[in-house]
Amino acid sequence: MLNRSGWIEVSGTALNGDRQRPASEAALVAAWLRQAVRRGPWRDSTGRSVAVIYPGRWTGLPGPDLRDAIVSIDDGPARRLDLEVHLAAADWRRHGHDRDPAYAGVGLHLVWEIGPHPPAPAPPVVVLGPALSGAVAPAAADPSSAREGLPCRRSGPADAAWRRQTIEIVEQQGQRRHAERTAVLEGDIAALGPDEALHLAIFRALGYRPNAEAFQVLGGCVTSGLSEALASNAADASLEVLEAVLMGAAGLLPVQRRGAPADGYARLLQRIWQSYGRLTCLRADDWTLQSVRPANRPTRRIAAAARLLSRAPDPGRSLVDTVLADVRRAAAASDLRGLHARFQVAEPADAYWARHFDFGKPMRRPAAALVGAGRAREILVNAVLPFAAAMGHALGQGDLPRASAAILAALPGGMWNQDSRYMTQTLGIERRGLGGAMAQQGLLRLHRRWCRDKRCGVCPMARRAAAPGVEPAAPA
Repeated sequence: MLNRSGWIEVSGTALNGDRQRPASEAALVAAWLRQAVRRGPWRDSTGRSVAVIYPGRWTGLPGPDLRDAIVSIDDGPARRLDLEVHLAAADWRRHGHDRDPAYAGVGLHLVWEIGPHPPAPAPPVVVLGPALSGAVAPAAADPSSAREGLPCRRSGPADAAWRRQTIEIVEQQGQRRHAERTAVLEGDIAALGPDEALHLAIFRALGYRPNAEAFQVLGGCVTSGLSEALASNAADASLEVLEAVLMGAAGLLPVQRRGAPADGYARLLQRIWQSYGRLTCLRADDWTLQSVRPANRPTRRIAAAARLLSRAPDPGRSLVDTVLADVRRAAAASDLRGLHARFQVAEPADAYWARHFDFGKPMRRPAAALVGAGRAREILVNAVLPFAAAMGHALGQGDLPRASAAILAALPGGMWNQDSRYMTQTLGIERRGLGGAMAQQGLLRLHRRWCRDKRCGVCPMARRAAAPGVEPAAPA
């Protein structure tokens, strides 16, 4: 029987005689978020003591239930890991997590009870039932209701001054993140040359997070020089040749993937790839294909890369020169449309990738944009603008870093990911009026440098909250 708190009353047959069992995994997640720290330390199935420093954050997205938990095992140093939550241990295999790379980072498997079937090989199990069954039932079964008590949270409503000062610090962090990316690209330019540095930066920006490393490898394998040679030597079929070589190098053609369906377009690309030497740098197993939205499938992103790289730069200019000219022109005219449009990719409605998310897998509804406005802004923020600033430093041309900074300050926000959304919730600020791309970059820097590991004592936001109205010098 379901009680008002979202728990099921049972007849006393549960583990250790518990009389309450969560009605859902969400209810168990909510209970863990409220009780994990105060009820510990816990003991896992290998006999280790697990002290919970931070119980993790619930995202409500595909993948592990709780991200970035911080624990100490056997009184060792703090470590960050993901957690998966089930009512019974056998659900790990029943839900297919043992075959899904998205769950490779799960360090502990939290369950209400072991259940009637022995658990499959999986991360160490922590049984929660004996400790949580005697606890006060949670007020709601929604994990998002278990708010974290962090020092950067304002206890009362945020007034205009608080919000303004918060946004100022966030945007300062965005400027620092831009400077850090610029420094990385300065190193790439010095080591690889401008053409290859820009080429790799675009590939990194195209890679959705689970596949970012694979895109980096692919960009280093099919180099800028090879891409240019393929596009220029293949006459009318330049796009198909470049796409075929990229797909084959990635190991994602159907002939390279056991059981993958091959249609007429896939067979065309396979023939081209075979005639151009069968270049292979990665295997299908190197890519995350499950739990990835169709628009983010690596096949579609590789098709987008082929179209971006096969576009002719301005007459008589290299791609590097064309991009730098676009940055200068956009900053001088305060008009970002031309620069933004260069990195968007749209397909005709009857084109293959407008109607497929993978080879032989049609979409229910056509999606013409391989790179839409949001992803194009991500490419500008993460690749093009820091590259332009880095080239300005390398060439001693100060107008390029200034132009890059001005465009970033004026650029609308891109796509919100789980980290930036989490930070707006944590800081208690609304997205509306927060600012554009600069503020989003600042939220990401705050999360990845401090908030993910809960280094609250040195976080600029927590220190500012401790002394309202006084902005401390944030650590670099």
